[in-house]
Amino acid sequence: MRFLLDTHIFLFFINGDNSISKKIIEIINNPVTEKYISIISIWEITIKTNIGKLKLKDDINSIYELLDKYRVKILQPSKDDFTTYSTLPLIHKDPFDRLIIAQALANGLTLITDDQYIKSYPNLKLF
Repeated sequence: MRFLLDTHIFLFFINGDNSISKKIIEIINNPVTEKYISIISIWEITIKTNIGKLKLKDDINSIYELLDKYRVKILQPSKDDFTTYSTLPLIHKDPFDRLIIAQALANGLTLITDDQYIKSYPNLKLF
């Protein structure tokens, strides 16, 4: 199975937040499991850090180090992702989350999220 980590799941993981399940922690820690994070998540983290809505232990470069450490690949948006985005029902209005949803759908990835709006999307494989 191939996984796409939602932004908040990755942040909870790197901050040691106990609200994510042990199974999610096992998935992220497993070096063999194919895991992705959208570049959109990196952009969102950077923006929110820059405007003071999010605090990181270190600077944004630490995010890249952690991605390398846990072998999480960065998923770049593609034409198919944007085509899928344009067909999504407007259940969730957050453009960051909508592109993450589109990337999961377009790339056949299982999305790891706790976002209830995201969970409302049809045909989305969720963990």
